[in-house]
Order: sequence, then C-alpha cells, then structure tokens
Amino acid sequence: MSNVIKVPKPARTAFNPHRPLTKNTLIAAQVQHFKEVESQLPEHLRTGIDVAGIKTEGEASHYIRKVTRAIHHAGATPPKKVETAR
Repeated sequence: MSNVIKVPKPARTAFNPHRPLTKNTLIAAQVQHFKEVESQLPEHLRTGIDVAGIKTEGEASHYIRKVTRAIHHAGATPPKKVETAR
C-alpha cells in the first residue's frame, strides 16, 4: 500500500523575478552549485555568464535554465520515470 502525500501549490509570491538574490539564500546556493556543474561541461556548452553579476531571482532562474539545458545537450541520462500516486 502506498502513502499519498498532498503537496500544496506554492503561494503566488513564492517567485518574484525582481526580488534581490540576497533575500533568497537557497537560490543563491543553487546558482553556486550550477556554476560548479557548468565548469565541468565541455567548453562549447558553457553559458559564459558571470554568476557574480546575478542579482535577482529572475536572473538566477535564467542562468539555471540555461545550464540545465546544456546538461541535457551534454548527454546526461534522463531520470527514471517515477510511478505517480493515485
């Protein structure tokens, strides 16, 4: 028997593309992790974005999206499908 955990939708204020990154240390840490991953990608797949210039959640989102796309193009194995709860 499986357990079903209901996860509420995030509040509309959860993402604010204009919010300074200094107010969201979790996303700031994610940017640093993605920077490390990006440095291990082949040169032609790197974004060329200087993460020191990322100042808002929107800029962080853009950077993370670009690096994620580069990871996929690098041939990373997609995650296995997870059975959804009914």
